[in-house]
Amino acid sequence: MLDELLERAKNLLDCQRPVKVKVRPLKTSIARVSFRYGTITLDPSVLELGDEEVLYVLVHELAHLKAGTTYHSSAFWMEVKRAFPEKKARELEDNIMVKLQGRT
Repeated sequence: MLDELLERAKNLLDCQRPVKVKVRPLKTSIARVSFRYGTITLDPSVLELGDEEVLYVLVHELAHLKAGTTYHSSAFWMEVKRAFPEKKARELEDNIMVKLQGRT
């Protein structure tokens, strides 16, 4: 499932870079990206989300990679918007936060 969603996310953002996904407990976030290794690490709690929400998390992390920033800059949001309109992105983020409340 994760590999398929990662490929979908990469296609949505036209990301050509090789990217791997790892699942392991994270202490302060539900996901993070390594610019150096091209790896997205997901907390196991993310796997409890629906497919569209997991896709959004992957798009979010890939957008950081493509924009080359850990910040939520305008370049980052331009990448996210390639996959999700702003209203939909906010809705998904809200849903994810509610479902994973108390996780971080």
